[in-house]
Amino acid sequence: MREWGMFMKISAVTAASMLVLCCSANADVSISNKPTQNMSCSAGVCMPTAPKAVLNVDDLTTMLASGDVTVKTGTLAKDIDIDQPLTWSSTSRLTLDAQQSVTVKKQITVAGTGALTVVANDTGGAKAKNKAGEFIIVPEHGSVQFLDLSSSLMIDGNAYTLVGDIKTLASDIATNPSGFYALAKSYDASVDGAYSAAPITTLFQGVLEGLGNEIVSLSIRSGGGGALIGLFPAIDSPAIIRHLGIVKANLSASASHGIGLLVGGDSFGLIERCWTNGSISLSNSLAAGGLTSGNEGTITNSYAQVRVQGYDPWKTLGGLVGFNDGLISSSYAIRSVALRNGTLVYVGGLVGENTGIIVDSYARNHIADGKNNDTSRYGGLVGENAPGAQIETSYAAGPITSHSQGVHIGGFIGEDEAAPGSIHDSYWDLDMGVSDPSRGAGNVENDPGIAGLSDTQPKSGLPDGFDPKIWGQSPSINSGYPYLLANPPK
Repeated sequence: MREWGMFMKISAVTAASMLVLCCSANADVSISNKPTQNMSCSAGVCMPTAPKAVLNVDDLTTMLASGDVTVKTGTLAKDIDIDQPLTWSSTSRLTLDAQQSVTVKKQITVAGTGALTVVANDTGGAKAKNKAGEFIIVPEHGSVQFLDLSSSLMIDGNAYTLVGDIKTLASDIATNPSGFYALAKSYDASVDGAYSAAPITTLFQGVLEGLGNEIVSLSIRSGGGGALIGLFPAIDSPAIIRHLGIVKANLSASASHGIGLLVGGDSFGLIERCWTNGSISLSNSLAAGGLTSGNEGTITNSYAQVRVQGYDPWKTLGGLVGFNDGLISSSYAIRSVALRNGTLVYVGGLVGENTGIIVDSYARNHIADGKNNDTSRYGGLVGENAPGAQIETSYAAGPITSHSQGVHIGGFIGEDEAAPGSIHDSYWDLDMGVSDPSRGAGNVENDPGIAGLSDTQPKSGLPDGFDPKIWGQSPSINSGYPYLLANPPK
């Protein structure tokens, strides 16, 4: 088992890991408020008779009142979309079985002791080719809620233990760190009061399915001792945390090794479709990020809207992640990162220090400092980009306010130590951040792969290199800046 140190290395991220899944529902079964169309239901099994089909939500609810129901795509359709809220209170089991993805866009509520089974990627077993589907819950729009913890949840053949609060989750993980757990519904952590350390103390190696639910008002107040401060202190491979929000959180620590709303230390696992908002305050601490202070695994389709404020820290501050030695894709950070009286500090709108890979991501943070010395680095996206790091199709758009002398400040990167050619198709907003078009990096003039754009340019169309299958642009979304189609701003 790994130690919980902040800066342990992992094996190189393969090129295949960088692929971003973005599937459009061209052939789907929609569970909606429209009349049932192109669906055949018999003996509790509903299947489409055409590639595009609708199952009326009231029709489905009526069937669930009297028995188990299976909705399958069969071979005609590919995806199942929950486009309308669905509730049933019987003991019946609903099975959603798709060739590719099952996407929950509205709330599913299992109000009684009923059950839910989800089967995604049902394309013929382990030897099937061209698998392209997954179980997706759209953050802050879709969710699955169980009102009775004795209900049953199965996802892709795994049985999940339903939990209703943080203390039960911590106890269950202590008993079985490799188990499968799901947050049955959103939990108001204000009733717990302020924790003095990470409430989950066991190194997690299992799966936590948030089901689109949120932990609200998590509060941690730590006096130091080198602790890792977050919901989890760290997570180890092959851990997965997905579809979970940590909102209205307030964390503060002094003399900690790391602090992040979801993970206080390193994440060696997969964090997928998670989101955080709230505030972090730290002093004399090693690293902080709005989601996690360290990433040595994969973070994808996630975001942080967290105010990160440090006093006398020593290492890294980032809007999403403090230190990245893994892969960050299709993710963003919005709010502010501020520093007072720092020494040897790397501050970035998305990542403080990057030795890994960042692709299709952005930061719209306000970065501010106090009076710091000339060893500090400030960048709109990344504070320091270390040798071996890579960045592709990403941007920064936010003001950088500095009262220091001699520090390295770049519109995109504070200090770039990576080899030329390590950055591709990346940009910063000249009117919002550093106005000098040669200062994409604070230490390298005209750093290749980085370009400054006027504020109107990214708002009038996608920059060169941005894939329209991944990125969108609209005057009414993200203040006109490019946004991620699979992870739009909320």
